[in-house]
Amino acid sequence: MKKIILLLSLSLFTILTACAQQKEFITYTIKKGESVRDLAKRYDVRSKEILRLNPGLKRKPKVNTTILIPNVNYKEEVAKIIASENHIIQPKETLYGISKEYNVSIKALLSINPEASLDSLKIGMVLQIPSEKMLTPEQLRQNELHFWEENFELHTVVKDDTLYSLTRFYNVSDKSLLALNPVLSEGLKLGMVLKIKEKISDKELEIIKELVFIDRFVYKDTIDVAMLLPFKFSKNDTLTKDQLFSTKHNLVSIITDFYLGAEIAFDSLRKQDVLLDVKIFDSENNKDTIKGLIKQDVFKNTDVVFGPVFNQHVDNLAAELKDIPVVFPFYSGNQKKFKGKNIVKTATDREVLSEKVLSYFSEIYTSAHILIVGDEKSSSKQEFLEIEKFLKKNNDSVKEVRFLQPENGYISNERFLESVDTLAVNWVVLTTNNKVVTADVMNNLKSIPNDAEVRLFAFEKSSNFDKVDNNLLAEMNFVCASSGVLVDSLPNISNFYAQYLKKNKAYPSEFSLRGFDIVYDVLSRMASNDSLSFSASFDKGVSKRVRSTFEYKQKLFGGPVYNTAVYLQKYNEDLTVHVIELQKEEALLVKEEIIEGKKTDGVKGKNLEKLLDISKEKTIE
Repeated sequence: MKKIILLLSLSLFTILTACAQQKEFITYTIKKGESVRDLAKRYDVRSKEILRLNPGLKRKPKVNTTILIPNVNYKEEVAKIIASENHIIQPKETLYGISKEYNVSIKALLSINPEASLDSLKIGMVLQIPSEKMLTPEQLRQNELHFWEENFELHTVVKDDTLYSLTRFYNVSDKSLLALNPVLSEGLKLGMVLKIKEKISDKELEIIKELVFIDRFVYKDTIDVAMLLPFKFSKNDTLTKDQLFSTKHNLVSIITDFYLGAEIAFDSLRKQDVLLDVKIFDSENNKDTIKGLIKQDVFKNTDVVFGPVFNQHVDNLAAELKDIPVVFPFYSGNQKKFKGKNIVKTATDREVLSEKVLSYFSEIYTSAHILIVGDEKSSSKQEFLEIEKFLKKNNDSVKEVRFLQPENGYISNERFLESVDTLAVNWVVLTTNNKVVTADVMNNLKSIPNDAEVRLFAFEKSSNFDKVDNNLLAEMNFVCASSGVLVDSLPNISNFYAQYLKKNKAYPSEFSLRGFDIVYDVLSRMASNDSLSFSASFDKGVSKRVRSTFEYKQKLFGGPVYNTAVYLQKYNEDLTVHVIELQKEEALLVKEEIIEGKKTDGVKGKNLEKLLDISKEKTIE
């Protein structure tokens, strides 16, 4: 009996093995902790082969992702491919198009036509068409993906992607994405493979412009630059690559991306004959390490320091360096406490953004029910009192201002309706970036009785609006402030993306963009005068870079240098953006399509606060 069972088991194993060998690809579902490298070793294939079969797959895929793996046991039957008919190449035809027309594989076409290749089809060339047809949808899909991979940058949709996050990350418009992927009109879906843009060939990368911006510089000597960033080399040296760039250790990714962006700035300045001596120091986010660097006198001949990244170290370093500019690269809610006159706050203070929004509010207000919505923090009530005082002082028509904040973490529909006037026009000011509060406000405004008219204001459009449909914002004539760059299709911006892609073989993140903008702007301002004085550049006014705008000022009696750049943007019902550039204290109308496009089935992109993993308010504390 045992022999019979053993014989049956061996027979079953043989049958299963034979079946497995008949499949060219194995379908596999990712388990916790697995990486592409692990799977490549297990299945005796190269990581590159797995990544080629699964466009957009990350080297550490998300759990439960289904992928294809090449089957090394697959035995392809060697059979002579017979031609059934001929095809004469017409203008603009591709192998992919021909394979689809005749329902044959690209592989079979190339096998029977060795003189052809993906990029060498010539008009009038005669191709033999194989008689063997592709019958399975899987083969057709693989054929399509093979063509896409050769010709386009691809992206596989994952949880947290949005149309807006994709347009910002890849520097493309929502129009171009929809043109390449008509299925996007139905919204983003997990696992969907998208064509992002046509690939830039190596030849094209070689001939792209070498400069992102062109500026005039007068300083001829070498500028000594120090980058003081928390790389944490000693700690991270013991981590694997997967651990190093996981969510838990994401500070490394942020700082690395920032520095890679800064490197493009250094390259661009050097190509314009600016002499730079750049030194890198690891702050380790440790005050004793920074004190040790000061004690070693490493900043003795330094002209400018970029960093520290964490606010608690800034004032102490600035006090030690005295007249050397200390550039604080990110936003922190605590940056308003900085005291050193040599500190440069590159991110616009929230107070500057709120003042512009409230000034515009006061200027256009005539009569409406006013509601200020805050969060549960104790400071929210104090902020409301200051806003109420400001509005009444600047507009005599403002008589009453209502205030609403969450109870037990949310705002109920009943409490919201008690705070608005369902028979009049309501002007609502959202003073918090809290996602739950934002969602509660938007849901309640959508269902307000009697179709009461609503206008919505916010101090900034942060990640709390990621899931909000822009059509809804347009209906409410949404107004917010920003210090970024609205139009991101300018030639120099596209050139930055090409430069970054050429050097790093990847697209820049938000932090790479910030690294370039800050370093290039500060150094170009310093090099624009003989004395290398940063303050001497203040009278040059506004400078717009890839994603940031800068206009620096300093109070007469000292204190840090601060960025005052800000503009207001208003969403119109025809889905255009009305831009109000208040730097010149006059309205400038610019019509362009809203960059976020349509709401996308609740699949949204990684936002800044998740990447930083340090604060809920887009800050590095």
